[in-house]
Order: sequence, then structure tokens, then C-alpha cells
Amino acid sequence: MPQEILERPPGASFFVILSYQEEGILFELKALAEKRFSKILYESVSLPKWTPDETEREFAYSGRFTKVLSFKQRIHREELVEKKKECLEFQSLLQKKDQSVLLIPGYVTSHNIVIAKSKDDFHRTYLFQGVYGETVYHFSRSQLVVAESAQNYFRERDVSYFFNTLRESYEFNKFKS
Repeated sequence: MPQEILERPPGASFFVILSYQEEGILFELKALAEKRFSKILYESVSLPKWTPDETEREFAYSGRFTKVLSFKQRIHREELVEKKKECLEFQSLLQKKDQSVLLIPGYVTSHNIVIAKSKDDFHRTYLFQGVYGETVYHFSRSQLVVAESAQNYFRERDVSYFFNTLRESYEFNKFKS
């Protein structure tokens, strides 16, 4: 009988959702993020406004703008915890100029799109160090499917289109170094 083997999956495509009010914040974040993470590979057009969910309302305000930045360097899925901590560091720094700044890191794989949150909820999985993972999309029969528990933001056509395109790019480049 064959033995079950544990294997580390290929690296995931790392992204950050940015909600903000002041236009200059985007440029500051891009500079910080490229120094810490890697070169920005994709930047979305302005997407529908991010609306904080119940677990974010105590510390987040809605900014006028929302963008998604995707980075060239792949991450291992367990690195999402460290990326969330780094995003909280950037968020704290940027909120001195714009209190509406909210950064939500996540990753894209062949099977799903996961974001990191700092608060527990029924549909989130605890990772470690106070970080929870939430699957917002999964892929079934070559289709992007929004999780039933995902925020309405992920049901927006432009948002779904961007993440579907990001996933296609991930698939095309999955085994390239």
C-alpha cells in the first residue's frame, strides 16, 4: 500500500487590498511595499469601495478608493501571518496621514483566494499569532465561485474580474521561477 506523503505546495501569488481616502497614500504604500515585499506585478484599476465588515468596523473607516496590488515574489501560504503583521505595520504608519487606510493581504492559488483577517468569525480558520484565513473565492470547473460567507465586495463584477485575471496569470506562470 502506498504511503501518504506530505508535500509543500507551490508558492502562492501574494496581493494586498488597499482602501484609502487620500490619493497620495497609494504612492506611499507602493514605495513601502516594493521595498519590503517585491516589485508590484499588477495594480488594479480603481475598484468598488471597500466596506468594512462587522469585525473591522471598530478600527476601520471606508475610504473613497480601493485598489489591489499584486507582487512578483511568490509566498508560501504559511507566510500570510507574517504578511498580515507587516501590513498592520504599514497601516499604522499610513493612518497617521489618512485614518481610512486599511490593508488586507491575501494570496491566490490554483484552487482558492484567501485573505488574512485579525478577528475571528464563523467562516474563518485560525492560523496563528492572532491571524485568521478566510477563503473568499474558490475555483470549480474553471469558474471563479464566491464563497457564501464572503463580503459583498467580492461579488462585484470588477472585483471578480480582477481576481479571475490574477488567478489566470498565476496558473500561466505557476512553474516559472
